[in-house]
Amino acid sequence: MAKNKQALKSRIKSINATIKITSAMELIANSKLLKQKEVMLKTKEYTEFLSSTINEILSSNKEIENQYLQVKDNPKSIYIVFCSDLGLCGGYNVNTNKVVKEVVRLEDEVILIGTKSYRFLKRNQYNIINPLTSSENITSEEIGKLATMALGKYIRNEVGSIKVIYTKYVNSVTFHAACKQILPYTASTDNVSYQETLFEPQPNEILDHFIPMMVKNEIFSLALQSKVSEQASRRMAMESATDNAMELKDTLTLEYNQARQAAITQEITEIVAGADAI
Repeated sequence: MAKNKQALKSRIKSINATIKITSAMELIANSKLLKQKEVMLKTKEYTEFLSSTINEILSSNKEIENQYLQVKDNPKSIYIVFCSDLGLCGGYNVNTNKVVKEVVRLEDEVILIGTKSYRFLKRNQYNIINPLTSSENITSEEIGKLATMALGKYIRNEVGSIKVIYTKYVNSVTFHAACKQILPYTASTDNVSYQETLFEPQPNEILDHFIPMMVKNEIFSLALQSKVSEQASRRMAMESATDNAMELKDTLTLEYNQARQAAITQEITEIVAGADAI
């Protein structure tokens, strides 16, 4: 009985330590989530401005031909994949890997940002073309360099499309892995009003400058969405872990109290039995 009480007490102590860790990790993830979400929204707003500007140019010049708009004969794609460096974030990386498995072919090329999916991609023989790159605190300059690599391959017709596999952020409890095509660029006519516009320089020259800029900003925006989703997933995972630990602690505390009560009852019974014997 004493051994059982001691074991329960030790487990309760261990669970209390776990609760402190998971609670702290939940708070850290929530803090990072709020900070990164603010940056994400600002970047997304700028990217949408660039896209709307391009769409306005295209709505006024429907017959325009540009290298970034044309569908290429090359079926090969280059995928930019975002995953995390750290674990303990629920199904965040697993869901990303599922999308990779669904859409990426072995002949396609992959730019991987993050380290957690590296073994999965290598094990499944995907063609990773960049050195191992951390996704933690990645900057727009680093994203820009990787985007330039992808753009170069697209311009040289080494690939026919540029796509991004990321985690789309909806809100703090809703986010899902997705694949988005970046190039060839498809214009959206939503909320674009047609008007006669004179451009200087020529529309094609503007697009040659604007579309690569938009591509880099779009990829950085999707990187930030992925980071925000990672923190949201980690916060939820740690919250769930804390709740489960609290529930287990309550169960073990009840068992411990019952064991202690049984030990006290046994002691009293032995004392009474001894007194009766005298």
